[in-house]
Amino acid sequence: MSKVAIANGENRKENIIKAINLIKKDIGSAIKTKKKDTLFIKINAIDINIPLACTHVEALDAVLEVFYDKFKEIIIGDNSFAFTKYNGGPYRKILNKYKKIKFSDLSEFDSEKVFFEKINAEKIIGEISILQKKTFSISLALPKTHDTFVYTGCLKNMVGCVIKNRSGIHALNRYERLFLRRFIESNKAKWNNLFKVIEETRPDLCILDGYYGMEGDGPLLGSKVKLGIAMCSLDGVALDKLAAKICGFDYVPYLELFPPKNIEIIKEGFEDIKEINRRFKQHYNLKHQITMNSSAPFLDLMPVFSELKRPYRIKDRIMEMIRK
Repeated sequence: MSKVAIANGENRKENIIKAINLIKKDIGSAIKTKKKDTLFIKINAIDINIPLACTHVEALDAVLEVFYDKFKEIIIGDNSFAFTKYNGGPYRKILNKYKKIKFSDLSEFDSEKVFFEKINAEKIIGEISILQKKTFSISLALPKTHDTFVYTGCLKNMVGCVIKNRSGIHALNRYERLFLRRFIESNKAKWNNLFKVIEETRPDLCILDGYYGMEGDGPLLGSKVKLGIAMCSLDGVALDKLAAKICGFDYVPYLELFPPKNIEIIKEGFEDIKEINRRFKQHYNLKHQITMNSSAPFLDLMPVFSELKRPYRIKDRIMEMIRK
């Protein structure tokens, strides 16, 4: 039986601390069992110019308040430009309160090869950090719609541990994603690729800050939706499956690749799960994400328009191409 703690309330930080404390003894046992002196907190820092899309600094503060004194070293990171370029960006403000923290883009640690499927039977070779295997690891994320995988939470957050050829998870070249039939044909390979990454990076503890989530055109350009909850579990699959249902995601293909879970919900701040359920507005291309039927309009130009809303990223990609 997998325990998932859920705290409901009007304060983000209090919700997170309450959710952690609901399974405090189990977490303590897990820390003792793994016998690691280093804590790795994998945040979601996908684009610090869009704060709603990222782990909130207050959520990170809540987790550190609980775990800071339990470890000799603490590493906080993501293989995103918040760390590759800005050495923590907005998260640096917590250094005033917590001194023994190291920020990282994860590329400095040991890694292993990972092979991603492509729809033409080729393989893409990537590299994946194994930091989470050598530490006690926490995935600290938020619930969002996704433009490829329906829903993203704590497990999908760990894709940020892929430090080389991460786009290979999509089983397509970037430009091919504009062609809807190719996009749909690649679905099975994409689901398998994500499943593989999750199996390699599964965190020891998952904490979902659901005070606000993102609906609509996530994981970047969606809209804020208030849930007012925090979730915590040593079983990320159980947590994400339950969180997806709370957010109204009836079918998340990559989560269906994992066996069914018997879940014990430990509650604070509400009586019935129906009280906290919300039906997120789904991503505009949802039907193409969950089907294997290739009958679809020819082109989807929305990804191009999405990139145009992030001109700073276009500049970064041009500079990367020049450097190569």
